[in-house]
Amino acid sequence: MRDLMILADALRAGKLVRSEFLRAVATVGVGTAGLAAVGLPAFADANATPTHPPRKAKYSIGFSQSELNSDWRKAESDSMAAEAKKRGAKYDYRQMVANSDTNKQITDVADLIAANVDLIVLTPREQDPLAAATAKARAAGIPVIEIDRATRGKPGSDFVTAISSNFVQQGNKVALWMVENTKGPISYVELLGTTGASPAILRAKGFHDVIDREKRFTLLGAHDGNFTLAGGHAVMTNYLARFGHKIDMLYSHNDDMAVGGYQAIREAALAKKVYIGSIDGTRRGIEYVADGVFSVVVQSDPHFGPVTFDTIDKYFDGQAIPGSITVKDVTYTKANAGRLIGTGF
Repeated sequence: MRDLMILADALRAGKLVRSEFLRAVATVGVGTAGLAAVGLPAFADANATPTHPPRKAKYSIGFSQSELNSDWRKAESDSMAAEAKKRGAKYDYRQMVANSDTNKQITDVADLIAANVDLIVLTPREQDPLAAATAKARAAGIPVIEIDRATRGKPGSDFVTAISSNFVQQGNKVALWMVENTKGPISYVELLGTTGASPAILRAKGFHDVIDREKRFTLLGAHDGNFTLAGGHAVMTNYLARFGHKIDMLYSHNDDMAVGGYQAIREAALAKKVYIGSIDGTRRGIEYVADGVFSVVVQSDPHFGPVTFDTIDKYFDGQAIPGSITVKDVTYTKANAGRLIGTGF
């Protein structure tokens, strides 16, 4: 017990971080009851804001990025790296990229745990498999902040917080524009994001919560385009071969797929107007809205660096952090797109 009290005092003084403390505790064979005896009953919960945050000259931050296969992902990674550089006096920063491979991302998180980073920022490619990875980080005493996407779990326990756009609301907004700005029967196709990814699941839900109440809209097909231009082009090419002139509207879960879908429409020389609604807010997507090619685009701001590092600051300062932090997004229509092109990426 005396050894445990010495370790607890070192923790409170900021001489040890959680992961170091847990490894030391394990060597003396102390369980939950022992932690409670020295006033640390909830210490194993690394994702709760610490009452006695570790004090270090520099903290090590590891970022697990799911992929860099789109302008959105590149903008997100650039924003994180730029913000880390601004705060370089306080943080060491490293990024690992899973290259669209869920198993690799699980390994990347394990590597960050083995490197004994002080905090992991994670953009989980899929919400279920990566929940197991965050559980391993928690067991090692390493807090996790999830950005842009989230795993299944409870904030403040399974992860510190989830910082993201409101994906359901994004889908709502595209659907509402279509309801309010089209007339008569509308047959449409949907380009889905990566299967199992929370944005794909929630953007579909938000859209269908609205559009499915309107009987004049008929879904012809919905297929995974993997959030890529090539994927959107391939799926839309297939839709055009199957449905041709029956297609009145395209709903895409992101701009890259929408651009690929539009390219397929042009290649097919479809002699009709197709309404196109998308989500992301790439510069090209906004330009297409301004030019009347796309009907509506809802922004999903990729610039997570400032808000993420502000949240990391709060964590190590022992400040209260909400379980979710919502990034505000803009809706681009013909009325405003021309003057807002500069907000794209």
